[in-house]
Amino acid sequence: MKRIIVTGAKGGTGRSIVAGLRAGGYDVLGVDIVAPVPTEAGYVRLDLRDANGLNDIFAGADGIVHFGSYPTDSWCSATEAFQNLMLGGFNVLQAAANTGIKRLVMASSIMTYGDLTRQPTLPITEDSPLVPQSIYGSSKRLQEILAADYCRWHGLSVAALRLSRIVYEGCYEWRLKQHTESELSALSVLWSYVDARDVATACQAWLESDCTGFEVFNVAAENTCIETPIADLLRKCCPQITDIRTPFATDQTPFDSGKLRRTLHWNARYDWKDLRADYQNFVRN
Repeated sequence: MKRIIVTGAKGGTGRSIVAGLRAGGYDVLGVDIVAPVPTEAGYVRLDLRDANGLNDIFAGADGIVHFGSYPTDSWCSATEAFQNLMLGGFNVLQAAANTGIKRLVMASSIMTYGDLTRQPTLPITEDSPLVPQSIYGSSKRLQEILAADYCRWHGLSVAALRLSRIVYEGCYEWRLKQHTESELSALSVLWSYVDARDVATACQAWLESDCTGFEVFNVAAENTCIETPIADLLRKCCPQITDIRTPFATDQTPFDSGKLRRTLHWNARYDWKDLRADYQNFVRN
């Protein structure tokens, strides 16, 4: 049984990653700055700024899933956000190199692309211009550059997942509901989304692949999170984007995850309409 370390294991996405990997037969050790409850096994409390502690914990592991960082820079200073994202990311990469771990998945972000409504062409692919508009997006981009260097220096194989808005399990009401009801609410991510459980399967797909070196992947469900046809949404909300390279299906998101599907044979399983139906059934009952 392979041993996988998951940083950020207590976060909204980390919980799904831990559960998915354990269900897949992996021996998972969760790491988080949040302490486990007394009856909880398989977790360690650690601040990722503690480089020595990471070396101890990583020893003997087969792979790393790194999701242990702030999900935004809106609740802290730019300095704190940068230190959290970059120092934690550096320590994870260096500890992996120190302990001989070769395979990692790291959380990047759709925010590396900056303002999606100002992109010159659609769809948004991994080759689209990277023009982050915040310290969060910039830090994620810098982490990607650092990870690519570690792959060259130490023979690591790292996947950076440029994640759309993540819907945590059981959190449809506050994570997605408003974005399904207003054409402008999810404009910043071009109406894209991804369920945390689908993020977990993307992580597992990389861990189990034979791909080497550094790769980036967009990660989102194939459809938009609103019932208005995408052609109407783009015409009304993004008339400035006129260079559309491929025709879109009625509800196809312009944030394209085709590379991930082709390379790792990944497909999103969770559709927002099913999440809405589950939520409505829960409310009725």
